[in-house]
Amino acid sequence: MKTFSKSTYKKYCNQLRNDHISIAKIHNEHGFPPFWKRENSFESMCKTIIEQQVSLASAKSSFERLKNKYRLIEPSNLARLSIDDFRECGITKQKANYIKLLSERLLLEPDFFDSLEKLDSESTKEKLISLKGIGHWTANVYLLVALNRRNIYPDFDVALINSIAYEEFGGKKMSNDEAKNWIENFNPLKSIACCYYYHAYIQRKKIVFTP
Repeated sequence: MKTFSKSTYKKYCNQLRNDHISIAKIHNEHGFPPFWKRENSFESMCKTIIEQQVSLASAKSSFERLKNKYRLIEPSNLARLSIDDFRECGITKQKANYIKLLSERLLLEPDFFDSLEKLDSESTKEKLISLKGIGHWTANVYLLVALNRRNIYPDFDVALINSIAYEEFGGKKMSNDEAKNWIENFNPLKSIACCYYYHAYIQRKKIVFTP
């Protein structure tokens, strides 16, 4: 599998900024993007589910409330919680159901996340999307941040699309397909390009993101 790691990350960043003026411009203004990394684990997927369609700050608050209250974010622990238990932590009924279903799947298939390491990106995405509540955005973000695959574009990511529009097209409103086509310019290092655009957005908006 073509991945990047902490030791190779800056090499790929340098390759992109040397080859693409648009990336060089972002780099000159904001420097290297952080190496955002999550473990390939049940806990990381729970975080990503909670982040669906809400602000990073809101998702972080909900996750921390869940962890502080129930300590271990493990399938056996979360599977026994009620929907109301999740809602008391600021997690919607729909997301609570997704996390409970994921917990039940992991109890039946404990090596689910380990098995993803052996699959190519498309097969990994298909396996993730087979889980209820995990769509293209969630699967792709997980591929990028937890599995560190090199050539991923997280479809329908509002922050990413907005950043591309701001940095490259004067803030003109863009569709997902238009942003996706732009990121194709950075194949086979689309993930690294996305990290640069996320970095620019976070810096511009003064957002704090902790993986």
